[in-house]
Amino acid sequence: MTSPQPRLGSYPRYISRHPLAILAVAAVLAGVGGFTAWHLRLRTSFAELLPSDDPGVVALAKMQKRIGDMSLLLIGIRSPDPAANERYAELITGKLRELPPNVCALATYNVRDIRSFFEKNKWLYASEENLESIRDRLRLEITRRKNPLLVDLGDDESIEEMRTRLTKHDSLSDKFPGGLFTDKDGQYLWIAALPPGGLFVERAGEGLWQAAQELIAQNPPEHFHPAMRAQVSGPIVTALANRRAVERDILWVTITCMSIVALSIGLYFRRLRAVFLVGLPGIVGTVFAFAVAELAFGYLNSSTAFLGSIILGNGINYGIVLMSRYEEHRAKGETTEIAIFAAIQGVWRATGSAAIAASAAYASLMVTSFRGFYQFGVMGAAGAIACWAATFTVLPAMLVVLDRRAGAYTPSRAPISLEPLGHFLGRHSRPVLLVSLALTAVGIFGVTHFLKDPFEYDFRKLNARIATTEEAKQFNRSLDDLFGRWPSPTIILADKQEEVEPIRQAIRHQDVVHNGNDPLIGQIVTIYDLLPGVPEAQARKLRLLDSIRRLVHDPALSVLNEKERRDLDQIDPPANLRELTPTDLPALARRPFTEIDGTVGRVVLVYPPEKGFSIWDGRILLRIAAVLQQIHLPDKTIDTAGSAVVFGSMIRSVLRDGPIATGASLLAVLLLVSLTLRPVVSGAFTALATLLAGVIWMVGAAGLAEVRVTFLNFIALPITFGIGAEYALNVVARCQQERDVVRSVISTGGAVALCSWTTIVGYGSLLAASNRALRGFGMMAILGEIACLSAAIVALPAFLIWRQRRAGGSKTG
Repeated sequence: MTSPQPRLGSYPRYISRHPLAILAVAAVLAGVGGFTAWHLRLRTSFAELLPSDDPGVVALAKMQKRIGDMSLLLIGIRSPDPAANERYAELITGKLRELPPNVCALATYNVRDIRSFFEKNKWLYASEENLESIRDRLRLEITRRKNPLLVDLGDDESIEEMRTRLTKHDSLSDKFPGGLFTDKDGQYLWIAALPPGGLFVERAGEGLWQAAQELIAQNPPEHFHPAMRAQVSGPIVTALANRRAVERDILWVTITCMSIVALSIGLYFRRLRAVFLVGLPGIVGTVFAFAVAELAFGYLNSSTAFLGSIILGNGINYGIVLMSRYEEHRAKGETTEIAIFAAIQGVWRATGSAAIAASAAYASLMVTSFRGFYQFGVMGAAGAIACWAATFTVLPAMLVVLDRRAGAYTPSRAPISLEPLGHFLGRHSRPVLLVSLALTAVGIFGVTHFLKDPFEYDFRKLNARIATTEEAKQFNRSLDDLFGRWPSPTIILADKQEEVEPIRQAIRHQDVVHNGNDPLIGQIVTIYDLLPGVPEAQARKLRLLDSIRRLVHDPALSVLNEKERRDLDQIDPPANLRELTPTDLPALARRPFTEIDGTVGRVVLVYPPEKGFSIWDGRILLRIAAVLQQIHLPDKTIDTAGSAVVFGSMIRSVLRDGPIATGASLLAVLLLVSLTLRPVVSGAFTALATLLAGVIWMVGAAGLAEVRVTFLNFIALPITFGIGAEYALNVVARCQQERDVVRSVISTGGAVALCSWTTIVGYGSLLAASNRALRGFGMMAILGEIACLSAAIVALPAFLIWRQRRAGGSKTG
């Protein structure tokens, strides 16, 4: 055999001479990257996906500095003994109040202090109209007593009727029987607790949740009644459960992906060592991508948290192709050095172009302002290049170390091939091509689905599906019946207390402007709804009450009988009444209107309608966001934040930035493929046509299945351009080298199929996630993989064979 040394290029020769140095440098870089990536933290808020300069995000950042968290943690207690429920609630509430202020800011199971406050100040809560009516009725009675000849043609109102009209209806007792957070039969009793901290803070209330769980464990409810049960629930628990689901999914998705990929590589190469050789460069590249994320933005969001399995599933493709070519040459009896050189020489251009195309597809997401796209693009682009670079350094170096010793390499059969498929295409290229064209026509029809209104507006399909028990469902039904919408208003912050009433009026006006006779804004609550009114109104009431007090003690009424005197005493206002301020309200009542610095009264709470509204309906949220995103006052405009505003911003960003990312990805891939396959113009055109056919099949199938666009599955389209181009590039490049289509399919098709399979595994592992948006993304990406792979190893060879035969060209096998 010819001496290998003259045939070796400078790069393979360097690897052959210094494999240990290359591996040592790679180990150091991987260690530094791993240490850097270890500091990444997860942020699951939808606000983290939005552009940082989005008005809703800017307003949210300002709000977080001013307002504390109003998400409730609720502890439900259930037993057939209401008295036992109250005793247990009193015990747990007392222990919650003993917790440090940085764990629990407030805890209560009743509104008795609020009810007592309203009872004590009931005179001020009477309407001005009622007070004026009582004053005038007393004046008439006194005049009548002084002048018996006065004739009054109006209806007389007794003092008893005046007393009844003056007493404000106790709505708290109607909503909370006995002043407790309980249902009408007393079977369920709830404790409401609030954590400290800013609004929408990650892990908000986690310490309070853990403390509540420990308190229930330390104080078993069965000790108070054998049938008593206690359960922690509420918005905080829901948010933490969704976060834990994401964290759990990250672990299992990654483990699932790595396990299936390892098994697939081992079966394909029929060598256990191939798992390590091919997998290690992919792991190094993936770690590098996460290190870049830490340096670039310092955290993972709900779209980038699962990129590990995606980058790994796609990143090992380069190792599979290189290792497959190496095994082919070793099976022919070539030395390690010659086999490595031939493998690198044969695949570096196609795999490098594929890596650049994939990186460009990811990078196209960076031209958008949507952070969910941008950060995904940064990590994906860095990971694609890093995996390719690691493959062509670490893998050859490991092969040199393992195989260059005499007898170190044990010959085996060449990797699995697609010989049956190659021969089938050789015999039936024309029917296959016709079927491919028919599928393309059907795909084009399916694409029309996305020309209408393709977005998924049911946000229930984007959340994690959290397992629950029947008992938990019963607790939640009781919670909804008792509290309803109370815990989740949209919060608007005024710059000064005098602005809250103008804000209320502006919201009502904007609701009419946008929605006409179908308003979407329900209650608007300010501090003045809990007080007897604005200061001017209270001053007028105090004057009326002073008049009533003087009239009650008028000497002309001294002739009343004993019963009339007792009734009159019931409408005798206390002399110590004064104007009430926000700080006079009980702690529970003023808490929603209290800012972090202690300022009370600049908060406006906006609720949706009681009926006909779903917090999961994106269309309604968009309409609410149109009303609330900007509040126009005569002298300023106030930007707001809230779930409706955040979701509205997300929908607009996706619909705006999604087409931009898709167009940028397609343009970049078209340019790269054209440059890669130069000067063979027909080869570039063929590869691009194959890619477009695969994308049409993908999008068309999704359209025929009426798939809806979400903030995650939209990413699958621009990524498919880059990853799908890899398969067409490899097949076309091998056909140009072999000049034999069937042989190219047999030799390269297997490696390409394995590449696609490992990428499918990366996406497919997302199907195990509890988050339905991730599952939707995984399904869309898998569809793209299957479509692009089928186009590359079935439709493309069929076309090439048909073209060769028509032109009477070279052999087709």
